[in-house]
Amino acid sequence: MVAVFLVINRVDLAQKLVAQTRVWCEDAPIAQLAEAWTGLLAGGSKYGEASYIFDELAQASSASSARLLTAQAVCRMHLAQFPEALELLQEALEKDANAPDTLANLVVCASHAGLPQETRSRHLAQLRHAAPAHPFVVDLDAKAVEFDAAAAKLGSQ
Repeated sequence: MVAVFLVINRVDLAQKLVAQTRVWCEDAPIAQLAEAWTGLLAGGSKYGEASYIFDELAQASSASSARLLTAQAVCRMHLAQFPEALELLQEALEKDANAPDTLANLVVCASHAGLPQETRSRHLAQLRHAAPAHPFVVDLDAKAVEFDAAAAKLGSQ
């Protein structure tokens, strides 16, 4: 239910459900994940709390998954800790070289971290190859078409 509330941008309802869940299963990993994702979408001071929860989950599991590492990296990006986020995303890629969400976040993080354009282009090409229908790719392509249309319109005036 928490995931459904987050998908429809009802963070308030997700927070209520997480608070109710915390009463009876505070230490369950699924409850911790729900709390971390809710905190990530709530923003503000909740970024730090979400980051802490993801760090604890990663330490508790014998082997962190690419998704968990990517979640940690997203928290670091929201906290403007881009070098740490890049390290986590690289570690996630070592576990799954074609994880679409990892690649999409790597493109964004590389841009914020000021990495060279060729690095960002390489990651974007890898994402396009691994998941051509990923929402990031689709949205980026749509924006490129809109930009080209606006540029052509301005150029003809």
